[in-house]
Amino acid sequence: MPTANPLAAPSRPPDSAPSLVLVGASTRAAAWSAVRAGCRPLCVDLFADTDLLEVAEAIAVTDYPDGLVDAVGALLSEDSSTGCPRVYTGALENHLDVVSSLAETGPLWGNPVEVLGLVRDPAWVASVCHSNDLPCPGIRTLHEIPARDAGWMVRRRDSAGGSGVSPWDSSTTTPNRDVVFQQRIDGQPASALCLADGSSARVLGVTCQLVGEDWLHAAGFAWCGSIGPLSLSNSLEDGVARLADVLAREAGLIGLFGIDLVLDDNRAWPIEINPRYTGSAEVIEMSCGRSMIGRHLEAFGEPRVAPFADSGPGGAPVYGKVVLFAPSDIEIVSLPRGDSCWRLADIPHAGSRIATGRPVCSVLTGGGSVRDCLDTARLASELVYRELDCGG
Repeated sequence: MPTANPLAAPSRPPDSAPSLVLVGASTRAAAWSAVRAGCRPLCVDLFADTDLLEVAEAIAVTDYPDGLVDAVGALLSEDSSTGCPRVYTGALENHLDVVSSLAETGPLWGNPVEVLGLVRDPAWVASVCHSNDLPCPGIRTLHEIPARDAGWMVRRRDSAGGSGVSPWDSSTTTPNRDVVFQQRIDGQPASALCLADGSSARVLGVTCQLVGEDWLHAAGFAWCGSIGPLSLSNSLEDGVARLADVLAREAGLIGLFGIDLVLDDNRAWPIEINPRYTGSAEVIEMSCGRSMIGRHLEAFGEPRVAPFADSGPGGAPVYGKVVLFAPSDIEIVSLPRGDSCWRLADIPHAGSRIATGRPVCSVLTGGGSVRDCLDTARLASELVYRELDCGG
């Protein structure tokens, strides 16, 4: 039985391992997962972080997302693989032309644009939920603008990670682009990671979400971390499972997908569907000791789910991932890598300049509870901010 520390980075795979193209805004977490699944990742994203380059070939693009397809072509022209499959991460679900181009130039192991068009439409999600007697926030469009300060949110249709989301109140200007208004639901922000086979789905784990946390210098409703897995009541567990199954059946979802939720005492309210490998997948992976990219490949007929770490009594029951944002314009000189309780990830290159409000790096933690993980993450983030000399 493997006993590797789930917080530890995997070793670089041999050149003989099957290649897998990973494309998105950030691919480091998916690349670690792919290595654990026995693959050799070829990555294209915005950063090509140092801990990504330690395990993968990677190209950083500046013309995101338009430059992604050409960069994939450049990577594959140097690779001996033919018909190399492609897997996309966030937030390519908002760029259907890029996903379509990836599918035209090689095997796409992910949801096609037809499925993305459904699940990324809040009105479609609301209609499916109502037809199946599932809770869902109310949705309105610019043709039926709700009253301000009446408990509504306004969100861009291409929102991702909490960007483009704000309260619909007296301080918000009238939108001049394609948006939807979504009823605000009070409760615990959470995310369910699910695995679908095209007609049904199962929930792999649920995490609590950190949103707009001041101590991470995250703005507004920005996603800045996940901790879990959470233990849910029977009614909530059943509600999340049924929601995942209904969405997979109605849309034809396949592979990994996430459901951003708000949990109240009895109901799971879907806020957004993320039809790909998600930010919380790394947390579920650390907790169960099995590669989530491996689970994704399983849905495409490539079973690669051997455990990489001991998830038994000797391991931490709860894991966390938080994202640190820049409180001011900074230049990276050096960063601490962590200790036995936490590890730095998504590490930028020395000399990188990071603008105010942009992500700097991530902290991975393990502990006996959600509170333990939060406390460790807070201490680690303070240390990182001190090292950056920009305040914690």
